[in-house]
Amino acid sequence: MKDQIKRLLKYFYAKIISIKSKSVIMQNCNLSKATELEGRNKICRNTNICNSYIGFASYIGENSKLFNSKIGKFCSIAENVKLISGQHPTKVFVSTHPAFFSDLKQSGFSFVEKSVFNENKYADEKSKKLLVIGNDVWIGANVSILEGSIIGDGAIVATGAVVIGNLDPYTIYGGVPAKKIGCRFTDEEIEFLLKFKWWDKEENWLRNNSIYFQDIKQFIFNFKSDKITESE
Repeated sequence: MKDQIKRLLKYFYAKIISIKSKSVIMQNCNLSKATELEGRNKICRNTNICNSYIGFASYIGENSKLFNSKIGKFCSIAENVKLISGQHPTKVFVSTHPAFFSDLKQSGFSFVEKSVFNENKYADEKSKKLLVIGNDVWIGANVSILEGSIIGDGAIVATGAVVIGNLDPYTIYGGVPAKKIGCRFTDEEIEFLLKFKWWDKEENWLRNNSIYFQDIKQFIFNFKSDKITESE
């Protein structure tokens, strides 16, 4: 009976969020009340999102698990993408077992009355977010991301990669651990995009100018004067 009530509450809560943010939330999703969708989002089946912020138009694939995360706008996150959290001491401490440093009783008991080791690594210490993903980021299927990571605007993470630290903007990464494969654009083009911040434009502007998104050189040619005007 209790499980049925919980499922119903999750269902109605998801419905309320989807209507409010004009988003699509599919079956068996678990969104905590501390999670915020900016709008036009899609959360696919069996995905868990807890205490996180999802930027405008970003979508998350099936069976993903993200918590205490901040995700920017226009991100494409594939299925089975997971944040891995929890730190264990690897030096100085004699044992890596939490019974010797944590009062959370992860294994059912503890030898200490107070935690003596920081068990989380925050990407943003102020907001206590374990993961920060920029705007226009594409993360492939089956990617694992260690807490404390910051993924820059426009970055691409290849399928099956394991991210263990910060990733530069508009750079392509892959492998275990994830390493730089290449860059999407020239240094000058990347600098322009990071300053222009097209993802912060109004939806009508994006719709009316979407044709220019098909070619980076044409995009810069058309909007270079806009960047100069805004910076003055």
